Amino acid sequence: MLYPYIYINGNILPKEQALIPVYDLGLLRGLGIFDYFRVLDGIPVFAEDHIDRLENSMQMMDFNTGLSREDWKDLFYKMIKANEVDRAGFRVVVTGGFSDDGYTIPEQKNIYLMLHSLPVSDPAQYENGVRLLTINYQRDTPTAKTTVYIESMKAQPHLKKSGAFEVLYHFNGVISECSRCNIFFITPEGVIVTPAKGMLKGVTRKQVIAIAAEHNMPLEERDGHLEELPWMAGAFLTATTKGVLPVVKIDDQLIGDGSVHPLAKKLQTAYLERVDQYLAKAR
Repeated sequence: MLYPYIYINGNILPKEQALIPVYDLGLLRGLGIFDYFRVLDGIPVFAEDHIDRLENSMQMMDFNTGLSREDWKDLFYKMIKANEVDRAGFRVVVTGGFSDDGYTIPEQKNIYLMLHSLPVSDPAQYENGVRLLTINYQRDTPTAKTTVYIESMKAQPHLKKSGAFEVLYHFNGVISECSRCNIFFITPEGVIVTPAKGMLKGVTRKQVIAIAAEHNMPLEERDGHLEELPWMAGAFLTATTKGVLPVVKIDDQLIGDGSVHPLAKKLQTAYLERVDQYLAKAR
């Protein structure tokens, strides 16, 4: 469900009135970036980290909105107040702007903010783990959170038919990321491994890496390869809406013995505690 008020270029409007011209470059050319975070207890969770990522994505695309970090945070709270929500998903979209010829990029960018209902996670996914399907694909600008999701959208029917949760991208066997998540593996020795490049570095990924350091859990950021999957002892995803979600199967390959690795459970518990600490400090 989309909440009733949407922000467009300085105005908060009822969603029925929140219309944009068809010559928006986000529509015509896919020229846009976005970010997405949770609102819990009326607080934008890890807002500072999401603003960091938003600004990095805009820098990668050579976008300039003229908004400061304080401006962004102020807009977040104005939208939360306007929609009277305690719990929601918050989406920020910045597009290349309105272009009369459908190609020339104007200086003025378009900014859209909207809130969605936040789905409740399925406890069975954390108890039993999920399955991924691999796709040989590398995003054009992997370090920016762009609005281009064509490959993952194409995969939706196959995911639904197979019962898989997500796609896992690799390029010629080198693993990078999922379409909406980061990927971590656990070696038989208990070392946590996650790709270092060629992907979007998520906010939840950042938090988990920090948790691992605080708990003296060995972690390596390096290339991972499909050929390593048979000897990995565990795996998990990190994502804004999922936290730490165990992975037990990739294509037809069981990860470890096919059960949820204890370390994934431990990290999920620690991550939830970290979210609670953030909320307590922000109140």
